[in-house]
Amino acid sequence: MEIVTSKVYVKVDEQNRIVRCEGGYTTPSDLSGWVQIDEGTGDKFNLCQTHYFEEGLYSTDGFPKYKLVDGVPSLRTDEELNKDRLPAIIEKKESELSLACNSAINKGSSVTLSTGEEEFTYDLADQANVSEMFNAILLGATEYPYHSNNNPCKMYSATDIVAIYSTLSSMKTAQITYHNQLKRYLKSLTDLVAIQNVMYGQELEGEYLESYNNLMAQAQAQLEAILSRVSQQSL
Repeated sequence: MEIVTSKVYVKVDEQNRIVRCEGGYTTPSDLSGWVQIDEGTGDKFNLCQTHYFEEGLYSTDGFPKYKLVDGVPSLRTDEELNKDRLPAIIEKKESELSLACNSAINKGSSVTLSTGEEEFTYDLADQANVSEMFNAILLGATEYPYHSNNNPCKMYSATDIVAIYSTLSSMKTAQITYHNQLKRYLKSLTDLVAIQNVMYGQELEGEYLESYNNLMAQAQAQLEAILSRVSQQSL
């Protein structure tokens, strides 16, 4: 009696990772692009989707566990799997850093005024209001109404408005510049543990610190040019 065998086929992606397994009862009608890797009898071959790769084709986080080497399925190394995970892990870390940067900006800063220290938040609404207040000073106003954190609105002198604007604007620039350099550093990493250990607020080093310092020096020079224009007015 003739024994009927079933063939097992796999399909690979551009990186030669096995992404599908079919054969036996589920043999594709069009085998273009499929590679036969085995042949035999029994459920392992007839129902190869669920029986051939007993632990499944994919890792628990959704990455192909096998590659095809000279026509033979081979388990991929942890290093290879981790390389697959890098983009998603970096994207998640980038989102985390972005939220931390926004939070730091929104929190604002303490500003030294003629009447002492006051705390100012700096969310998007605050940024628009502080810019409007500062523009009023540029146009000749000598005072303007505003408020610090949860305090009643009051009139601030032109001198204090300049202090509020320059302090908060510099703080925002510093946070954004730091965030940008930290992301550059993050994208240079290939080790999962190192990537996961990146935290907002850690010290910059090497080229990232140098770039941060250069950019901040340029930003400070531009701010001083603006403030010089204001100083020519009577504050």
